[in-house]
Amino acid sequence: MQLDHRLFEAHQYALINPLQIDRRIAQLWPCEPIVPKELRGQEHLFPYLLRLGEMSADTRLAALDETVHYAREHDRVPFSALLVSDAGPEHVRNQLARGLVRKVDGERMLFRYYDPRVWSALTWILSTSQLDALLGPVQSWTAPSAKRDIWRTYESRGTGNDGLPLAPGQMHAISSLASINRVIDRLLRVDHGIDDHSVSKQVYDEILSADALGLSDADDQEAFAFVSITQPPGIHEAPMYQEAIRIARLEPGAYRSIVTAALEDDESEPPLKQQDQGVWQHG
Repeated sequence: MQLDHRLFEAHQYALINPLQIDRRIAQLWPCEPIVPKELRGQEHLFPYLLRLGEMSADTRLAALDETVHYAREHDRVPFSALLVSDAGPEHVRNQLARGLVRKVDGERMLFRYYDPRVWSALTWILSTSQLDALLGPVQSWTAPSAKRDIWRTYESRGTGNDGLPLAPGQMHAISSLASINRVIDRLLRVDHGIDDHSVSKQVYDEILSADALGLSDADDQEAFAFVSITQPPGIHEAPMYQEAIRIARLEPGAYRSIVTAALEDDESEPPLKQQDQGVWQHG
């Protein structure tokens, strides 16, 4: 689906990330930040819940047009998500706020599930009941793809419970999202035809394969995933890549250096270690 007036009008709520969209744009809408009780006083970190039903149709569509125009001018997504829910705004806001803080190794962390790229990965990391528990009264969640031109909807089945326990494998996948998203960014830069709905799982599987081969460095694992996806099948059976893996087992970081030279990457290309794009943040 593409974002247009018809799609937008089918939703009662939307999320705007003030770290991505100017607060002036957020203030076009009746809204308030979704802030967990543990982090009150840090409203600037959190998405705003837009109450779409409180606006007249003309005012709502005018605000939509201005928001979309701003997003295009600044190369951003206009909304983090569009929500369908019969519940009142306080109920929706409180439910979403409760999901924002999770304990990880005994430490409270901000769980950025509202980020579209995190959400896309969560649809394969979490079970249906876990996703439904996260959404609570939200009946559907529609979010943009990495290319921002396609919006996908998750329909809640209402089967979730109050808890969201995560298995070790799920925790590992979630903790790997920063690496996954760096690889996706690199795929986008080379205009590789990707579908982020499925490619994040493919990237994660390749990162696991790299780890199983003894590549312990994150840069090496990310480079391995990039090569596996962009090069012909079986590329890592080639002698040069086998040798790169052997060297990198002894000298972490060597694999990326070797394959970068072999693929004749542009010397001006930014390194894979960019800004954090993972799901966990310290609260």
